[in-house]
Amino acid sequence: MRSVYSDLENGGGSIKVRMANVGASFTYVAPSLPSSSGGPNKQIFGGWRNQVPTLYDSTTIDWNEVQSDIVETQPHSGAEAPPMLIYLPGLDGLGISATAQFDDLASTFELWRMTVDKSTAQPSFSQLVSTVVKFVKDSTNNADAETPREVILVGESFGGLLTCAVAMALKNVKSNKFSLKGMTLVNPATSFDETNWEQFVPLLTSLRYLESQEDIVDSSGNFNFVNELPTPYSVLGGMALAATIPDGNQFSSILEFILGTAKLSTNEQMLAASADGFRLLAEYLPASVLETRVLQWLPVGTSVVNNVERLTKLDVPTLVIAGNDDNMLPTKEEANRLGKLLPDCVKMEVSGAGHFVLDARVNLTEVLIDSHIDPLDIQKNSPPYDPVRDWKLPPDDVVRAVVEKRVNPTKKRASPVFFSTDATGQRRLGLSLVPTNDRPLLIVGNHQLFGQDLGMIISQLLEDRNIVARGLAHPTVAEGLLRGEQEVRTQRRRYEFGEDVRFEGDLFQMFGAVKVSPRNFFRLLQTSQTALLFPGGVKEALHGKGDDYKLFWPEKTDFVRIAAKFNATIVPLSAIGAADSADIVADANELLNLPFGIGENLSNFSKSTVSASFDAKDDDETFIPPLAVPKPFPARHYFLFGRSFDTTLLDPNNKDECQRIYRGVKNEVEEGIDALLSARKDDPYALDGVKRSSYQRLFGKDPPTFPLSSLPKS
Repeated sequence: MRSVYSDLENGGGSIKVRMANVGASFTYVAPSLPSSSGGPNKQIFGGWRNQVPTLYDSTTIDWNEVQSDIVETQPHSGAEAPPMLIYLPGLDGLGISATAQFDDLASTFELWRMTVDKSTAQPSFSQLVSTVVKFVKDSTNNADAETPREVILVGESFGGLLTCAVAMALKNVKSNKFSLKGMTLVNPATSFDETNWEQFVPLLTSLRYLESQEDIVDSSGNFNFVNELPTPYSVLGGMALAATIPDGNQFSSILEFILGTAKLSTNEQMLAASADGFRLLAEYLPASVLETRVLQWLPVGTSVVNNVERLTKLDVPTLVIAGNDDNMLPTKEEANRLGKLLPDCVKMEVSGAGHFVLDARVNLTEVLIDSHIDPLDIQKNSPPYDPVRDWKLPPDDVVRAVVEKRVNPTKKRASPVFFSTDATGQRRLGLSLVPTNDRPLLIVGNHQLFGQDLGMIISQLLEDRNIVARGLAHPTVAEGLLRGEQEVRTQRRRYEFGEDVRFEGDLFQMFGAVKVSPRNFFRLLQTSQTALLFPGGVKEALHGKGDDYKLFWPEKTDFVRIAAKFNATIVPLSAIGAADSADIVADANELLNLPFGIGENLSNFSKSTVSASFDAKDDDETFIPPLAVPKPFPARHYFLFGRSFDTTLLDPNNKDECQRIYRGVKNEVEEGIDALLSARKDDPYALDGVKRSSYQRLFGKDPPTFPLSSLPKS
């Protein structure tokens, strides 16, 4: 790890510009060859580390010469220059936590990374701001006024605070040579004034007085490697940093990063490497330097930046990347605050991430390209995203993670059993008889209580038949429940899944769900996709007492007519188990009659909820979940895919024939429900969760179910 620090400080780029009198430098990182980009462990083996910089002094530099050198390193030298991206580091002054991002950033942008020397007298916060502003002005001074250079600022932690101040200063610079395209704040220290670090850091840095000067530096002022024991400051400081890491996986990866370049074969070598890791804090962020930066940079910076009037006028496209579990700063709350104050701000929360968010779980280049900053003008020059046509299934590893963390625990408790039916009405265990062809597929079923079985249905179709079933979600699920609150615009990574994701609508949309509407339904079938439709909607999913497995389908035959228009195959789906897994204490009607204004508030909430029916008013649909208590063990879930209906020869304009098919589909679902309810009486594990769980623990698999003969033909 020491070698990585050394490369950050002295190399790690092809051009290095030393700024006068402040101990700060800017290093240009040239694009690396794919073979030298370090693979999965870019922090240790990134291609940026192989570059040896040519040194320039800011007072004598010829920027025309520098730009010529930069052009030669770009893969497409004749193309228009990419945006300039300037990375501003945290308090370490080096950017150790962002090293995994450098290769990808350099391949897309003209990447410059700032470093601040630890050995010289520390500059003030205002000097740092002036230094970055000067670098931007000098490096773009030779740009064509008709095509000014686009500049993007990326600041991490303290660098996020500095970025805001620099952006405020650049907005006051009148220049036709550059334009501030946007800024990205990664766990920004703009919330420093909401923490206790200003009180804790002096206590930590005072530990340096327990050490003699000879223990720390030699006669030449270099760090002393003779004393192999880490100092009290480095040990406690390292422990304090470790305490801010919320994630065991991230802690392991950081430990691997610290020890990864060492060949450890004995306990002594492991201990020595660990001690060396602790000493790095004292070597690269000495106590006196940390004290100066915390007590002078951060308070001054927050007083400058956290002026509400200044923030509300900072109309720069801004992306705030927030680790949801940042234990060093209140970043989650800060992202919301900045999102409401900054005129053009979007936040992106990273589930399970702490303060060191730019590890392997985040590809910053990809995030920037997808952001509203639109650094490469891809969105500007492309049609808007079409959720029906442009959506793609997440990568296999994301699918596996979601199934493992979200679906499998439910399947383990519910022990689901799936059946399918052929054209003659014969049943079979499994989904092998569910039709797949080149025509669109429409799966129509009953909505179970709270829709808690959707994950099992979608994952089983995908696993057994490679059928990607796209749900039609209620507007409340598709858009969220917080329409009445002041929202902060949110960006999500292309494929994000974390165990703490609480809003299931995010997962539904990740797996292809679209807002239910005639147009979306029409276009799903028009593009030969598989649609999953529950005509009973909210009335079934939030049903009341005594309405278990009862269908509440409208009389309209719209879904049959649209299916016939595109020759879709309609597959009825019957499902049971959810209603037997909870006891409804009070349903919607009873809740609406509650005293003390409770019922009235619920009624107002329901009326304000957007209806799923395009031709119904919002207050025509009662959106009030029943008050239900889950049973200790859920009932076994059963799914029956019934006899399919071919609409190839069906005229969508023939109302009588469409009505006949509609009744046939509805009857197939109802008969399937009745058949499952009857057949499960022959399954001793159907309603006995304790017995079912005992079997699973004993044999390591789900128990058998009722014999297929218990299920009548369709």
